[in-house]
Amino acid sequence: MRKLKAFNMVEIMIVICLLATTVILCLPVIFNNTKEARIVSGWKKSFAEMKSNFEVFNITDAEVIDGICKSNIADKEIEIFKVISPYLNVDTTKDTHSLKHYHYKFKNGSQVPMQSMVFTKFFSYQENGNIVGFKWIDCNCSETVPCATVLLDLNGTKVPNRIGVDIFGIYLYKNRIEAFGSDFDNDDLKRECTKNSNGMSCSEYYLRGGKF
Repeated sequence: MRKLKAFNMVEIMIVICLLATTVILCLPVIFNNTKEARIVSGWKKSFAEMKSNFEVFNITDAEVIDGICKSNIADKEIEIFKVISPYLNVDTTKDTHSLKHYHYKFKNGSQVPMQSMVFTKFFSYQENGNIVGFKWIDCNCSETVPCATVLLDLNGTKVPNRIGVDIFGIYLYKNRIEAFGSDFDNDDLKRECTKNSNGMSCSEYYLRGGKF
């Protein structure tokens, strides 16, 4: 009877150890899934806010941008950003000096080339603590040619700072905004939003319910 009790106790200890090991091994996966879900949820919320904000912008301040474009101002991007910043929920009270060394990459880890429409060094803090990047592309934009690019880092300055992972993007057109990859169908979005891709299409992919 004593041997049987001892044996049962050993079995119980083994089972407890196995359960503890399983929990420890699963914790990183659970944490990552929770973090990813939070970021995707934040992106959906941010995109909805931006869409609503720019509907107001098109009514109230779109003509101001047209005036800046037709002016002789040398650095039009800064002046345009001043007009657009309220619609990007920019926190003008925060010092952007700390973002001087902020750096981001594509999802696969490759560098974003300077000639890319998604390359910018013009970053600010949003009121919620996220980072917003802005790049004015072309005054001769239209409903099919983007006017500007907006990048939203839902993880702030924390790594990984990768497009399609914690950074998502919006193109500003005349009278509308669209997420990166909005011109792809669902199959293309799923195929393009992989760890080996540049991550551009992930912005639209997650809006349509895609999973990490």
